[in-house]
Parts: sequence; structure tokens; C-alpha cells
Amino acid sequence: MKYVKVSLTLMLFALLGQHLAMAKEASPIDKSSDLAVALNTLTKVSGFSCLFTQEISYADGGGRKYAGELAVLRPGKFRWKYTQPYEQLYVSNGQGIWLYEPDLMQVQKLQDLGEVDPVVIQLLDGRVSLDDVWILDKEALEDDESSWFVRVGQAENSVEIWLGVKNKALVWVESRDVLHNRNRLVLQAMSKKAPKASIFEFVAPEGVDVIGDGL
Repeated sequence: MKYVKVSLTLMLFALLGQHLAMAKEASPIDKSSDLAVALNTLTKVSGFSCLFTQEISYADGGGRKYAGELAVLRPGKFRWKYTQPYEQLYVSNGQGIWLYEPDLMQVQKLQDLGEVDPVVIQLLDGRVSLDDVWILDKEALEDDESSWFVRVGQAENSVEIWLGVKNKALVWVESRDVLHNRNRLVLQAMSKKAPKASIFEFVAPEGVDVIGDGL
């Protein structure tokens, strides 16, 4: 069960870092657009916290739903806690990523951030420049919401994702792979007050098995 659970939630990191190589003409972002305002807002705050839901939809009609809490503090710190359907915690102090699974009484050091740094984290902690965002498509949705298909980054290092914007704020991020599976992260009840730095430091509870060096 351990490896099934880890692989499912780590899809957040895997799918949000794919280059789909779609043959679409890209245009520079309009820096007065709602999307540009939303992304610029993230660069102006030192951190935030929010609730989230995450839904992974498979092309065959199946899917999985998750919920939890997210906190981000610039530069590079995040705390990603799943509360449903089971508890898992991903936390980084900017130097590495740790995974804690309370029901398994296990902590694992994953990889250095230099190797695992998904574009969703770069977006949320304001490290993505508008000059690195290219528009592939846009769709107006209901209730003044809009969907933007964008390419982030340059050449072979770029990734393609969908961003949802409402009231000039980023409300969801979605990735789609070549098999037409979808992974959508919805941000809710966002507070732009910077979280305390202490919550991004992790100490394994007594009696918990620790896997990996440097913990």
C-alpha cells in the first residue's frame, strides 16, 4: 500500500512538469491581462496559505480526489499536507523535500530541490517571470472565470499547463498528459499573510522510521 499511495500523490509533481510538445503557436502574455495580474500578485507577497482540493481524472473515466492544506513561503519553502482520503505531508525548507506518512509511521527524504522543483511550486511562490509565460489558448468560462493554456519556460525546458483565473486571482492549475489524464489543483480560502518559517522545518516524531540521509 505504501508505494501505491506515494505514487498517486506524487502525480502532482510528475504531471505538473511535463512538456507535451503540442504544435500550437504561442504568443507573449499581455501584461495587462487578468492572468498577468494574477501571476504578478504572487510575486508581490512573501508567502500565503490556503486550502486545496485535487482531482486526478483518468481517460478511462476513473479518478481520485484529494483535499488538504498548502502553505508557501518565498524562496522555495512549501508545506503540502493531504488530509483526505488519508494523511500525507510533503514539506521543504528550501533544501530538500520530506514525505511523512503518519499511518505508516514513516518519514522519507525524497530528492534535492534542484532535481524536484515542479512548475506549480515555481508559479505559486512567484518565481515565474511573465517573460517566460506564453499563451497558447484562452477560453472564457462561466461566472467571469477564464481558462488559459500556457507554456512556461523556454525551449526544451518548457512545460504546458492550464491555469484558471477568477477576479484576477489564480484559482486552479491543471496538467494533462499525452494519454489525456488530467490533474487539477484548486486553491481555496487563500490568506496572503506569510506563514511562519518554523512550519517548514521537519523533525521526525519519536518512534517514526526514517528513510534517507540528512534527516
